[in-house]
Amino acid sequence: MKYPIDKELKSLSIYSGSVVGWMYPMINIGYRLRKCRSDKCISVRKVATPGYYGKKINTLIIEPKECGKDLPCIVFFHGGGFLMSASDAHYKLAKRYCKEINCKVIMPDYRLLPKYRYPVAIEDCYNTYLWVLENSESLGINKDRTIFIGDSAGGNIAAAVTVMLKDRNQPIPQGNMLIYPVLDKRMITESMMKYTDTPIWDSKCNKRFWDMYLKGCDSFHTRYSSMSEIDHLDFFPKTYVEVAEFDCLHDEGIAFAKTLISEGVEAEYYSVHGTCHGFEAATRSSILNECMKRRIEWMKNVYMIND
Repeated sequence: MKYPIDKELKSLSIYSGSVVGWMYPMINIGYRLRKCRSDKCISVRKVATPGYYGKKINTLIIEPKECGKDLPCIVFFHGGGFLMSASDAHYKLAKRYCKEINCKVIMPDYRLLPKYRYPVAIEDCYNTYLWVLENSESLGINKDRTIFIGDSAGGNIAAAVTVMLKDRNQPIPQGNMLIYPVLDKRMITESMMKYTDTPIWDSKCNKRFWDMYLKGCDSFHTRYSSMSEIDHLDFFPKTYVEVAEFDCLHDEGIAFAKTLISEGVEAEYYSVHGTCHGFEAATRSSILNECMKRRIEWMKNVYMIND
């Protein structure tokens, strides 16, 4: 193995970024077969929510069974390069957040590339979030206690929707949690130049994604695509950024967090040693378990939940 990736992630390290980039149609078939289902602790239901231009998308509501009203809410934007559906790992993490924080998780099944390019995915998620705010009482959600979570492309969505909400004079969430987020279409960081052949995702994959995502768009209409290029981020809520050590996206995540801090935003960031992009897929690893403990503690602090 070229990179000293932790042995717990060995099963992930065999998949090159290029292979994943080309195999996404087959991967999606597998993902679609794995449904997020209710269990003895968690209830899962699917509803139709507003998407872009009046279209409807499917959205999961994941909640503790027999839960009370006025619960905190996580809006979970899954990753997958805007190409892939939510995975079984996403569902497992969503359920863990739900159970350990005692909150509700809303997961939009936004529309994907290659059919739906920028800005469909982020507009789908934006409109679904407005639906959550408008229907918070019937959903049993405290609309003033929401956190966005997004991994990879989902991190892009979380940040983009926050900017859209500000621009359109809508309430922004209480916090943002960005896990190895895609943030900079310029691809100019040192890690982007260095990691051209890392597992799961690499800079070649990243270039293919940006080309597909922004195909046919001119620079005047892509404000919400590349969050690292946004001026004045001082309106951002409390933000948590976590990046993988051997990941072309490593540096842009750290740089984004540092920019937020320099503008007075309460932000923190972590680089997870020995990991590659997508390490959340190793749901039983001690690495992810430690990350989850830290994330949950951060969210409880944002929500002001005392154990």
